[in-house]
Amino acid sequence: MLYRITIIILLIFLSVSTVEAQKNERDAALWVNLYLSKKINKKYTLHLNQQNRFNNNITQYSQGYADVGVTRKLSKHFKVLLDYVFIYRRNTDQSFSIRHQYYVALITEKRVHNINYSYRIMFQGQNNMPYFIKENYPVFYLRNKATVKYQINKYFTAYVAEELFLPLNNYKVKGLDRSRSFVGFFYNTSKNSELELYFAFQDQLNPTYRRKQDYIYGLGYSIKL
Repeated sequence: MLYRITIIILLIFLSVSTVEAQKNERDAALWVNLYLSKKINKKYTLHLNQQNRFNNNITQYSQGYADVGVTRKLSKHFKVLLDYVFIYRRNTDQSFSIRHQYYVALITEKRVHNINYSYRIMFQGQNNMPYFIKENYPVFYLRNKATVKYQINKYFTAYVAEELFLPLNNYKVKGLDRSRSFVGFFYNTSKNSELELYFAFQDQLNPTYRRKQDYIYGLGYSIKL
């Protein structure tokens, strides 16, 4: 019953945001993810996240990426991630360019009864291919994300999250330039796999450029190998 209600709510959000996206600087998007992870030992886990994005009211393929990395457990409440991301992205002139992204992140987690609190701080860098992008200098960000999960039962877990983007070397931007707000849930399809459905609101806060708001619908599937 819960998943049916959630799907109905998401469909209502989709219909509303599609209308809103007709206005300038607003868009509806779809993000589709496949997560794979393999535990090597008690401390190390390898992971792969492949994502495809569709924008322009979910009618146009805009970006695909493959994120591969390793997670190291430091203690019961702390772990660190080290990742490389290959990005294939559509430009405004409809051509595609390649980006190389890399990041290191520290995550702290604490569980109290059925509620799990987590906070992630990430240092991210990105380089663009010189023959595609005129400005080929590295771009650095500090990304902070707070997440609260509530385990409803053995099958369903609901969550909310907030992520903030702080550019570190962009002289045109002072302070935050992007935020993402999430609400969604996980459904355990088996012992080693789960389905994720979520809605996210992304706000481009950078006053240097035109302000843009995205209404994002996400679908993910994760498998522990």
